[in-house]
Amino acid sequence: MLFPAILLSLPFAAAVVGAQVAASNATLAAASAAIAAADRLYFHRQQGSNLEASIALLETQLKRAPGQPKLLWRLGRSLLRLGERRQGRKEKLAIYVRAENLLRRAVDLAPREAEAHYWLGLAMGRRGQTRGIIKSLFLVGPLRREMRTVLEIDPKHGGAHHVLGEMLLEIPAIAGGDKKAAVRELEIAAELDPDCSAHFTALAEACLALGERGKAKAALERIFAIKTPADPGEYDDNVQEARQMLKKLEN
Repeated sequence: MLFPAILLSLPFAAAVVGAQVAASNATLAAASAAIAAADRLYFHRQQGSNLEASIALLETQLKRAPGQPKLLWRLGRSLLRLGERRQGRKEKLAIYVRAENLLRRAVDLAPREAEAHYWLGLAMGRRGQTRGIIKSLFLVGPLRREMRTVLEIDPKHGGAHHVLGEMLLEIPAIAGGDKKAAVRELEIAAELDPDCSAHFTALAEACLALGERGKAKAALERIFAIKTPADPGEYDDNVQEARQMLKKLEN
């Protein structure tokens, strides 16, 4: 009687496996839909409460699928932008720390996910900026390592070059700061992502730090030629910043 019992159990086992696969596929499909919706909200975060809506959507989806790295790093990304909007130092730090923790989880779960490393490095940098450069010089090494990891995974990641450029511009020379190297990194970022307006305002600032007003002006003027911004959510702010910088240059 043993073999008939086993044979009878096989259809049941197959049904269980089939149900598990279906549930897994449904979870992945829901996560993919949430990711697409969250990205739309994030890249139009300049409109209304889209940024907060992206955070709420990702938080809800993470309760259903807590181990999804793509959800984790996107939530970390949106939280970073939320922190940038806050005025109070204490509130900013709390948001950045939460984002950093989420991004560390994403990196642990998906060590070859370039965006997880990139946003983790950015979270570390934002926390450092909020605390103050002198108090945060110990973050320079880890931040640099994260950006190097990004470029190892994705050599054409303009954002990583941007972060390295800003870091080299902001930190003191004694800690490895180098304005010329900063300009080089930001030029690479602009070459790799010519539709990313933020690269050009940062490049202009680096050029001005070297006294290269002509190069700064040329960088700023490139913003106005962008037809399809890589990140519409920051484009208007970059345009406004570029106009202000050009006005100062003309005076």
